[in-house]
Amino acid sequence: MGTTGSMEPGAAMGLWQTFAAAGGALALVFIVGLVIAMAVMTTVFLGSAVIVLERFARVWRSWGLVGGFALLVAASVAAILLVEQRPELSVAPWSEWLVVYWAYLVRAVGACLLATAVAAFALRFTSSQRIVRISVVWVGAAAALYLVAPPVLRLVLETPIPLVAAIGELLGSLFIAIVVFGLLPLAAAGLVGMRQGAEWFIAVRYLVAQRRQIFISTITAICITGIAAGVWLIITVLSVMNGFERTWREEIIGNRAHFTVHSGFGPFADYESVLKVVERSPGVTAVSPFLDAEGMVRSRQGDVFAVRLRGVDPVRVGQVTDLSNDMRAGTLDGLMPSQASSNGEGASPPGIVIGSQLASAVGVGVGDPLLLISPYGGPPTPLGPAPRLKRFEVVGVFQSSFFQYDEVYTYAALSAAQDFRRAGDVVDGLEARTTDLYRSLRVADEVVRTLEYPFYSRDWKEYFPAFFQALKTERVMMFILLSIVMVVAAFVVVATLIMMIMEKSGDIAILKAMGAEDASIERIFALEGTLIGLAGTVLGVLAGVAVTDQLPWIQSMIERITGIDTLPPEIYQFSTLPSEMNPVDVVAIATIAMVLSLGATLLPSRQGAQVDPVEGLRRE
Repeated sequence: MGTTGSMEPGAAMGLWQTFAAAGGALALVFIVGLVIAMAVMTTVFLGSAVIVLERFARVWRSWGLVGGFALLVAASVAAILLVEQRPELSVAPWSEWLVVYWAYLVRAVGACLLATAVAAFALRFTSSQRIVRISVVWVGAAAALYLVAPPVLRLVLETPIPLVAAIGELLGSLFIAIVVFGLLPLAAAGLVGMRQGAEWFIAVRYLVAQRRQIFISTITAICITGIAAGVWLIITVLSVMNGFERTWREEIIGNRAHFTVHSGFGPFADYESVLKVVERSPGVTAVSPFLDAEGMVRSRQGDVFAVRLRGVDPVRVGQVTDLSNDMRAGTLDGLMPSQASSNGEGASPPGIVIGSQLASAVGVGVGDPLLLISPYGGPPTPLGPAPRLKRFEVVGVFQSSFFQYDEVYTYAALSAAQDFRRAGDVVDGLEARTTDLYRSLRVADEVVRTLEYPFYSRDWKEYFPAFFQALKTERVMMFILLSIVMVVAAFVVVATLIMMIMEKSGDIAILKAMGAEDASIERIFALEGTLIGLAGTVLGVLAGVAVTDQLPWIQSMIERITGIDTLPPEIYQFSTLPSEMNPVDVVAIATIAMVLSLGATLLPSRQGAQVDPVEGLRRE
């Protein structure tokens, strides 16, 4: 009999399932709440930043300044779009790059002129209150449709509705285009024009430390440091992640060609004529046929390993992949068929190149025999199909940066792979290398158009989609998490400006008694927040660029102090921390920092504009 204090296993399992279901529900609620919070925060800060820009834009006076800033914005946006949409031009000649950039610039200037005219018309004939309401509703609708609606609809209807997210993305893109191309040049012209006015003088004077304002000035320095730290961290981390992505991408491309050509009917025989057509295509530098076959090898201890045998042209394969550079023992010349291989019995076995991991697991080296077993079997027997065996001789061992390649892939001459597979004189496809890996998909499409049906192509990005998507997701999540540092700094900006307004309530009362308008008071404190954000952003960008450039030295100092090898080359295949700074990432990070800084100034500046002169002077 069991004791009364014990619990039945079924009851314990039911209780555990209840807790698990409750935990899953709480996690789901937390995720939905996080998405809604992000949408609300995006709406608040972006809408507030637009309102602050509108305050600056209302004081512009010079069309020359507006035109200059519009041209600067158009040139910057054109360069960013060119880098993002046409990455292959990064290795193109300057003449080709300038031609494409000029086309982007013309369209950007046209969009900037149109948006600036619309923004100037709206500022002239629309009140600030109406612009505020339109901005908040527009941003809120875009954020709700793009961020909140898709996961909620997925939970309720259990099916995604891409049209909802597409509408939200369209609304957000249109709003950002109007703000960037239209409102930003006007606001920048107004901000520069304020340098000769009293508002700029008062704002800068309030930021300069005086004996009674040491605490506020210290908090201001902390705000600048917080924003700079956030910008610096994000730039450095994303640069390192870009470096890892570039390194792995180069390794993947080194083991594979830029694109492959296949037939929709499977293996095809007349591959020599197809090869000549692909080889003559613009942008193609080398082509090589291949044939894949599945097999198994057995180690001396009796362990069986599944392998993939790839039949290749020993002369051409080194031109489309980095296999010849990865050879650690032997050469690809050993794959060349010998004269005796066509004599049948007594012929020397064909050569095979295997990976270093497979060589270590099986226990073979250069010159050793290797027996390859076909999983499809051989001739039928009373006990079933007999195993089909083919003897090879190891003529080379390669080592790449990917454990999966070294453990699974083997290479043999095309004729040997055809004989092992019993496929005849056919190939599975053609591997091709292009002048630029970023244009490989475009080149492949042109090749397929020339070859026509039933041929199709596969780009190098299609072989490891999950890997590259994981890297992209990791970059996005890291970006969001590190952006919280800048969000915290933005809230500190709010607190700093509020304390400054409380300290300067008497000065504000005197200014309003002398005739200063509420809009002028708002611009004073909005200008202070803008200067704080600008200083923090500039310092953060400079620090991020400097630290990223000196990462090898920093890594060596850390290893010297701690005595720990941070990147063992036998594990990671490289000993120094890779990094690659993307100008688009730097611009995006600086933009987010400035949006947060501008958005943080709205509430305190409006509070300062509402100070009652009588109450303010009564405290003095």
